[in-house]
Amino acid sequence: MVCPDWRDPLNVGSVFRLADAAGLSGLVLGGKTPAPPNNKINKTARSTVRSIPYAIAIDTLAWLVAKQQAGALIIALEITDQSQSLLSYRLPDHVLNGDREVYLIAGSESAGIAPELLAICDQAVHLPMFGQNTSMNVAVAMGAAVYLLLAQFDA
Repeated sequence: MVCPDWRDPLNVGSVFRLADAAGLSGLVLGGKTPAPPNNKINKTARSTVRSIPYAIAIDTLAWLVAKQQAGALIIALEITDQSQSLLSYRLPDHVLNGDREVYLIAGSESAGIAPELLAICDQAVHLPMFGQNTSMNVAVAMGAAVYLLLAQFDA
């Protein structure tokens, strides 16, 4: 999971717990995202800040481009004109076979994914919104997205 320019350390702590629960290999805290040590992160992360590896990428765009050039698939969690619903999105076979790293990126709580980051993503996916609101908490959205993607490995 890639978390660029998130503001709320409680959301960061939540994705540490999510990464642990889902068995992910780590997190990328990009740009101005708060990082450990941080008491508010610790509050929601519990002890997972000690067990989940994380990288700090001050220049998130350069970091993602380097990963993409090395063969990684970059997926944006963002509602766009061309995004696919995660209820119907299928990961490519070579990803399901474990032949390619995958990075799921969700943007800041208020602004979403910055246009320059969104532009380099291989795919954009979204969680369908059935209520009146057009968004949800970023950590909650990451949780739903991660588990919908993980379910494809068990299918």
